[in-house]
Amino acid sequence: MKNRLISECLKAFTKRQRMVLYTLMFITVLLGLLFPLLLSSDPRSVMTLSRTYRPGELADEDVIAPSDFSYIDDAATADDTAEAARSVLPQFYYSISESMDIRNRVDAFTQAIKEGKASDFALSNGIPDPERVASRLDEVNENDRAMIASLISENVIYLLDEGIFSASDLDEAVAGGYQAIMMESSSLPFRYSGRLRVIDSVIVSGETYEATSLRASQMYPDLPASYASLVSDAVSMIATANVFYDPVLTTSMREERAAAVPPVLVEIHRGDYILQKDTVVTEQQLRTIQRIYDSAVVSISFQRALGYLVFLVLVVLILVYLLFFFIKYRYRLSLYSTIFFVGIDLTLIVAFFVSRYLPEEGVQYVDPFLPFIIVPALATSITGRRRVGFSVALVLAAFASIYPGSRFFSFFYFLAVIECCLMFIRFGSERLDIIYQTLFSSIAVAGITVLVSFIYDLEFQIVFTSAIAAAINVVLSFISLSILLPIIEKVFNIPTAYRLHELSFTDTPTLNRLSQVAPGTFNHSKNVSEMAYDACKAINANADLARVGGLYHDIGKAEHPEYFIENQNGKNAHDEINKTLSAAIIKSHVKLGVEKAKEIGLPQEVIDIISEHHGNDLIKYFYNEAVREAKESRSSMVSEEDFRYNGHIPSTVESAVVMLADCTEAATRTMKNPNHQKYDKFITGIFIDKMNYRQLNNSQLTINDLDKIRESFIHYLLGRDHQRIDYGKD
Repeated sequence: MKNRLISECLKAFTKRQRMVLYTLMFITVLLGLLFPLLLSSDPRSVMTLSRTYRPGELADEDVIAPSDFSYIDDAATADDTAEAARSVLPQFYYSISESMDIRNRVDAFTQAIKEGKASDFALSNGIPDPERVASRLDEVNENDRAMIASLISENVIYLLDEGIFSASDLDEAVAGGYQAIMMESSSLPFRYSGRLRVIDSVIVSGETYEATSLRASQMYPDLPASYASLVSDAVSMIATANVFYDPVLTTSMREERAAAVPPVLVEIHRGDYILQKDTVVTEQQLRTIQRIYDSAVVSISFQRALGYLVFLVLVVLILVYLLFFFIKYRYRLSLYSTIFFVGIDLTLIVAFFVSRYLPEEGVQYVDPFLPFIIVPALATSITGRRRVGFSVALVLAAFASIYPGSRFFSFFYFLAVIECCLMFIRFGSERLDIIYQTLFSSIAVAGITVLVSFIYDLEFQIVFTSAIAAAINVVLSFISLSILLPIIEKVFNIPTAYRLHELSFTDTPTLNRLSQVAPGTFNHSKNVSEMAYDACKAINANADLARVGGLYHDIGKAEHPEYFIENQNGKNAHDEINKTLSAAIIKSHVKLGVEKAKEIGLPQEVIDIISEHHGNDLIKYFYNEAVREAKESRSSMVSEEDFRYNGHIPSTVESAVVMLADCTEAATRTMKNPNHQKYDKFITGIFIDKMNYRQLNNSQLTINDLDKIRESFIHYLLGRDHQRIDYGKD
């Protein structure tokens, strides 16, 4: 099924038309791909600065992001990484081995004190004693030596638990700007294991005297001052540092903390202020501006470009496929496709320049300014079908969605805006229709723009400006449409609603001549026109086309009006010629009508109705007369082909309705005392007869349509043949 549809679609184009179509499709895809690439690589489409700024200066202007943009701020990331690393305090640890050595040394020293050999211990162990602490200990009363030794041991153990810090290591931490350090956890129950220590509160190697003196005065208030000083001096001499800086662990923890810092992602949305007038310019703002400029000269990646290309090709193919389904006149498919693709290409060119230069003027939200309404509205007006315009709108919205400045809702915004405008288009002929569709479309589009602006969280001033711009865009689009439509319909002879309305006036040279030389045919044509118009309205077909087709369907009779019964006054011209010639004259009015229609420039759709309004039906009256005469004269058999019209059966609903109206209007003239029931039965017979002769096979009319057409015909004929009261002469 799909292959058959594609084959039929291609057959609708001649070889030359296919080449034109392929060329236009290629140009459309090329423009759709090229413009986003150019916008992505053009710094002028990004933004412009009036001058070069430095951090700390006041901005002289507002700088607004023209599109969504994000980047990794390396400088800010480096700052955060450094800050995270710096947040790790210097790691210090209790040296278990050093603590044990000090404990052993203290134990041996206190034993030597008890034995009065402190000097010998200091000398043998190479312990410096500038304050002659060992000699003073040896001079202590023998009874007090044990007490002094116990106090020295107790204070050293206390200091080891508190932690005696290496002075050089602490100096390094202070030089790094730290006021606190972190103690590593230890397997031994040191007091501050795994806890934070303020540097000013710790005990430093070489400064244990003060700590010991302070503790001695608090713990032993009755201890003689000389003994207290001696204990403090002894502790300072024997106790060395047991807490040291761990550079390996500190570096490892800082690297781990730095690695865990996420990159600083700066996200800028279109419409955001990068710089604001009279505010201080920061380094990050300048980095953001520079990154936007730097990214502008970077081309889109091959993968993305390939994705865009495939996407655009699919969209264009879908448009051609939809046009094949929605345009019922196949000979119009090539023309309409050409017009639509040329319109799309011109729209893309204009949209490119709008998207490129408006951001330089400070416009943050470009979507309301893009001229995407004109071509879909033109497509709808030309074809008389909104679904065709919506198909074109689908393509334009898809193309707009890949522009660098497009937002998440851009695709849906354009679809909603264009669909609103198409829904308000009236296929009428009154001047007020243009005002109506312009006014209500502007209001609707402005409302949609405000709604989407709220979703984007834009400032009120931008929302108001965007709504006004969208409304003006609609007005200008419909003004452009009112200028383009008459030109296009005239150049390409397209039966738009306006053109058909003009053709429906009977005061034209062709119809005036018909009314003069064939008044009966002229009145018949007017009746057929109105019947076809009412019937097509009833089944939602193109009533204007059927009306014009009905008016002009018999213009060929103007050449030999006397041979048609509605123009005869008693004398029948066919009585003097044979029936085959009569049939030939009757058939000729179709060919003459087509030639006349082409001469006066009627649209092809109207010409089709003229050529199809009799189909290939049999001229029964003259055929039956010829058969009767042949039987009476016992001559050769009569050929049906000599008495058949040479046209094609109706190919559209409108053409079929005109055929039925033509037969019905003419045949019902012979009815006597008609009423609804008689009309119903008579018209049903005509319809059945047309179906039996396969005249409606290509018309796409349904049984339900035929029922509505029959009722419409009956209603019209009852009005045409109404009776009046005879008021008499007086």
